[in-house]
Amino acid sequence: MARKLELTEAKQRAARFCAFQERSPKEVSDKLKSWGLSSDDAEQVLSELTKDGFVDSQRFANAFCNDKFEFNSWGKQKIKANIYQHQLGTEIIERALDRINEKKYFDRLKDLASKKWLSLEEEELSKRKQKTLAFLVSKGFETNLIWQALGDLTD
Repeated sequence: MARKLELTEAKQRAARFCAFQERSPKEVSDKLKSWGLSSDDAEQVLSELTKDGFVDSQRFANAFCNDKFEFNSWGKQKIKANIYQHQLGTEIIERALDRINEKKYFDRLKDLASKKWLSLEEEELSKRKQKTLAFLVSKGFETNLIWQALGDLTD
């Protein structure tokens, strides 16, 4: 009887953990295991939480992609590289990335490029391009879009 109580308590704690913010199944599983649950028990609790709507891979992926774009100004490449650590399916990740508005995405890229470009006023033209390109690549934007944005800046 004490075993069921432990699982019930773990499920309640995990539900509170999930209610705070969107969590990936991997995050929830890792948290359950850190509380001392066996892998089988953690999977059982995770399954129940998924069935009850506390854990949803697609909802997590959508929130992750949206937040990293909106608040961190990350490009799709960086978002994709970071979301893989949550061990979600490729199709789920692609659907979440497709939800980012293309016009807004390119506008954000142009805005970041412009700010970086203006911050490098003292540099010669080739250095400015190189540093702006490196900055935007580090933010995770695609090089073909970066060159397009740089072309708009230098014209």
